[in-house]
Amino acid sequence: MDTIRSHACDFIRQRLAPAEPKNDGKQTPMRGHPVFIAQHATGCCCRGCLEKWHRIPKGKELSEEQQKYVVDVLMAWIERQMKANEGS
Repeated sequence: MDTIRSHACDFIRQRLAPAEPKNDGKQTPMRGHPVFIAQHATGCCCRGCLEKWHRIPKGKELSEEQQKYVVDVLMAWIERQMKANEGS
C-alpha cells in the first residue's frame, strides 16, 4: 500500500495538481494501475470532475492539502476494493 500511495502522490502532483493540466479531461487512463481506476471511480480523474464531485475549483493549482485529500480519497477506495475482493 505504501508503494501505491507513493504512485498516487506522484500521479496527482504531475497530472492533476497544475492549474491547467496537460490534456485535462483525458490525462487519466481508464486502466493499467489501481490509482487510475480509483481516480475514475471517485471523480478524481480530471479538474472538471474534481470541481463537480469534490468542489475543488478548476484553474488554480492544487494546494498540498488538496493533493493530500485527493490521495486519501483514492487510497480509501483502493483499500475498500481490496477488502471486498478478499472474499472472492
